[in-house]
Amino acid sequence: MKNWIVTTLAIGLAGTLVGCGNSVNRKVQQAVTDNQEAKSHLEWEQSEANPEALFEEWRESNGGKSRDGLPKEICESLSQLDSQSLTLFENEIRDEQNQALLKDCKQDLLGNIENYFAAERQKMSVSVNALVPARTTNNFKFPTNVQKRDTSNGYYATYGDTARKEVILTFDDGPNNIYTPSILRSLNEVNAKAIFFALGKNSRLNPETLKLVASQGHGIGSHTEAHSCIGNSNACRKMHGRNFTFSEAVEEIRKGHQAIYDVLGWIDPFFRFPYAEGSPELRNFLKSSSTADFAWVIDSEDWKAQSNDYVLRNTLSQVEAKGRGIILFHDIQRKTAEIMPTFLRELYTRGYSVVLLQSADPSAKYNSKLVRKRIP
Repeated sequence: MKNWIVTTLAIGLAGTLVGCGNSVNRKVQQAVTDNQEAKSHLEWEQSEANPEALFEEWRESNGGKSRDGLPKEICESLSQLDSQSLTLFENEIRDEQNQALLKDCKQDLLGNIENYFAAERQKMSVSVNALVPARTTNNFKFPTNVQKRDTSNGYYATYGDTARKEVILTFDDGPNNIYTPSILRSLNEVNAKAIFFALGKNSRLNPETLKLVASQGHGIGSHTEAHSCIGNSNACRKMHGRNFTFSEAVEEIRKGHQAIYDVLGWIDPFFRFPYAEGSPELRNFLKSSSTADFAWVIDSEDWKAQSNDYVLRNTLSQVEAKGRGIILFHDIQRKTAEIMPTFLRELYTRGYSVVLLQSADPSAKYNSKLVRKRIP
C-alpha cells in the first residue's frame, strides 16, 4: 500500500492504540464502510482503513502496552465481522507476515471464510473452489480468436476494436500463487485466452506462476512495479502526497516491464495504467516506445465485498449493455477465481467470443524498448 497511507496511519494509530481500547475495531468497521461506499478502485485504495495499510501499520506498531494487547484486539474485531465483510481481509489473514498478529484466531477466521465461500458456490451454476486444483463441469470450447493490432506507434484500447459479441478478458495485479492458477484452469478448460497485466513486484515474488500464465498461451503486459498512481491528477496527488515526476513515472513503468522480461525473456508490448490514471506525456512516452495502452469498458468491481452472485450478475449486465470490449478483473481476488467457470459458461451460452489480442509484429515481445536486454 502506498507510503502516504502508512505515514498517516503511523501518526493516527500509534497514539490511539495505546489510549483507546476500541481503535482497532473502529478501523476494521471503517474498512467495511469505505469499501462499500467507494466509487472506484482508486478511492478504495486511498482509504486509510484499507486492510493492507492497516496490517502494515499494525506490524510496525510500537509501544509496550499497545503491542501486547494488539493481537487480541485485532482478533476480536475481525471475529465480529459478518463473513462477507471478513473476506475483505482474507489476503492479509493468509499473509505469513501477519502470523504474529493473528496466531490465536487465524484458523477460526479462515474457517469462517471457507464456510462463506462454500455457501456462495451453491449459487453458481458451475462450482469451483479456488483453493482446490480440480476440474469443473464445463465441457465446451470457445473457438480460437486471435487478432493482431499494430503497436509500432502505440495503440489505445478500451473496446479493443472488437466486433459485437466479442470480449477481451484482462486480469490485473497478479500473479498470485493461489488464485491465478485457479483462473488459468478455468480458462484452459474452455480454450479462453486472456491478457494478464502483472505487477513487477508480484512477478518477482511469484515467477513460477508467471511462467505458468505464459506457458498456457496468454498475453502478458505490465501494470507498473508496485501499482503506483503515476498520473498527474489530483487523485494521484492525494494518494501519494504529491504527483510523480515524469522520470519517476517512467521508472515505475520500466521496472514493471523489466521484472516480467527478466522472468520470461519476453513481454507483450502492452501496458495498463493503475486506476487508468495516466497523463498526455506518459501516453506519448508509450507511443514512442511502441507500447499499447490498455484501459477497459467493463469493470467487474471484484475488489468490493459483494457476493459472488452479485459480481457475476453485475459484470454480465455490463457485457450485455456494451455488447463488446475489454473486461477488467483482478487475479488477486478469490471471488473472481470462484465465479470464473460460471462467467465463462454464461459468455458462451450468450454467444460471445473471447478475443486474444497480439502485436502484429511477432518480434515485438522480444524487443521491447522499455527493458534492458539480457546479455548472452
